[in-house]
Amino acid sequence: MDGYVAIITGGAGDLGRGISKALKKAGATVVVLDIDTSRAESADRVIRCDVADRAAAAAAVADVMATYGRIDILVNMAQSWGKFALIDVTDEEMTRVWETGPAATLRMMQLCYPHMKAAGGGTIVNAGSSAGTQGGVPGEGVYAGAKEAIRGITKHAAAEWGPDGIRVNAICPVATDNPGRFPAGVADRIPLRRVGDPETDVGGTVVFLASPAGSFMTGRTLMIDGGVGMFR
Repeated sequence: MDGYVAIITGGAGDLGRGISKALKKAGATVVVLDIDTSRAESADRVIRCDVADRAAAAAAVADVMATYGRIDILVNMAQSWGKFALIDVTDEEMTRVWETGPAATLRMMQLCYPHMKAAGGGTIVNAGSSAGTQGGVPGEGVYAGAKEAIRGITKHAAAEWGPDGIRVNAICPVATDNPGRFPAGVADRIPLRRVGDPETDVGGTVVFLASPAGSFMTGRTLMIDGGVGMFR
């Protein structure tokens, strides 16, 4: 992937860092956007950016184009999260989840689209979640709805932007490099009996999607979850 330029939103989180490492090892130039840049790793450029702010997101994209002259890959991992019972969630809490999730995802896609189109194509990878595809976890209703909205945007963008050579896919990972992120016993419910690795499992899948090897895939959701989300 030498010569490719990738933007990763939420790139300082555990999944974002893993994806950054994988893309960097594959040869891509990696730009991380995050509101907390202290944990960013394996990035050629780190930009402090709240992607819920259109002006800030636009300035970040303009910075990448001014510095590197191209954007080949956009990975949308940014998303605020919180557990809110549906009966109790406030407008402010709901708005923040949606503004940092589906709205920010579409916003970044819109900002990168003209540059990808002018270059003859590009790859976008958006973050869904098993919270949306399976559901049923108390307190995750708003988050689940936001993640399913991202998958809907992904499918429609794949159809609309395919003629421009832009491929758009979603991933639903169960992975972390933070042992405390998931409750005890999660791995026991996964057929492969482990939680995914952000770099090798999630990052490796993103590299595949963004590389020529994945050039005939678009509009799809890849479940990177060790089989826990199998439909029975």
